[in-house]
Amino acid sequence: MPVLVNELLMGFCLGAANIIPGVSGGTFLLIFNIYGRVFGILNRINKSCFFRAAGLGGRFLKHLGQKGTTRAVTGFLVENDFLFLFKLLTGAAIAILGLSTLMTHLLTHYFSLTYALFFGLILVSVMIPVKLFRQVRAYLLLFVLLGAGITVMVYLQVNPYDKMKHKSALYQVQYENQITGQEGETGNETKPHGLPAPGAQYLYAAFCGAVSISAMVLPGISGSLVLILMGAYYDVLSAISALPYFDMDAVVYLGCFSLGIVLGGLVFARLVNYVFKRYYDATMAVLLGLMVGSLWALWPFKQAAVLDRHFVKENGSVIMLENVRVYTNVNVLPPVDVQLLWAFALFVLGCGIMYGFLRSRDVAPSSST
Repeated sequence: MPVLVNELLMGFCLGAANIIPGVSGGTFLLIFNIYGRVFGILNRINKSCFFRAAGLGGRFLKHLGQKGTTRAVTGFLVENDFLFLFKLLTGAAIAILGLSTLMTHLLTHYFSLTYALFFGLILVSVMIPVKLFRQVRAYLLLFVLLGAGITVMVYLQVNPYDKMKHKSALYQVQYENQITGQEGETGNETKPHGLPAPGAQYLYAAFCGAVSISAMVLPGISGSLVLILMGAYYDVLSAISALPYFDMDAVVYLGCFSLGIVLGGLVFARLVNYVFKRYYDATMAVLLGLMVGSLWALWPFKQAAVLDRHFVKENGSVIMLENVRVYTNVNVLPPVDVQLLWAFALFVLGCGIMYGFLRSRDVAPSSST
């Protein structure tokens, strides 16, 4: 039982780390000394493993309750360390489901203050990839600049304001159908010109899942930070928060996102194994650059715009909100007021939390990847 609790707690820490921008789940894998173990499990998932699992599953269902069949299934799970992975994923799921509503509330009502805390967390966590270098050489600066440039470029291409306007316009069609008693009849003739097809957001969700899992397992870079850069962080949190209301849009969205995570994780596990073995320091330099560049994205003070009418889905139905403040991706200097003082206090708190975390743990270069 203590082992089970310990592994669930490790999974909970991984889930909490991946939902909070600036905290890296991959770093926790290193800290818990399970980085190589987790990648070893993922690398064992291949076609032969899949067919063996399918065969054992068929036998188990056909001969339900027989000791020999149960022993064969259990042996397969233990042999491939899948039980350990399942316990980690269970703990992570508990953390993500438990924290998503809180994060949605904070980003909706305390955007600048929440980002100030994130800014402090990631500013100090830049020390993590620096400590993970095996040899520091001058040419690595080029890879740092490359990573920083990629981050800023991606961030500037995704404007949360434009994305929210597009989604609001799609929901407006559903809202008008609700009002006229035509709920569910969203023909092409009523769809505003120039809006993306409803299926496009699901394909993009799968793509975001594949990219974010790639970041989630890398030490030093946060998967949720990548979702912020791609403009999908708030959408994922909102979808998770809507699950208790059995919102089918949320279920389909998260299903596509999860499919992307699974496929991206299986592919990326092999890629990261190859890259780290051959270009360890260069890869770590790119990660450092990604984190440095993300400070631009996490600047707490953004230019804001106001939507006179904003349509959102809440508790399974579309509602209209008026005079909603929406933040763009344009950074601005804040006025000197009380909010700035609170933001600075939370920035210092974020720095202190991450610094204390790093002081309590000895993060060292990985030799098992």
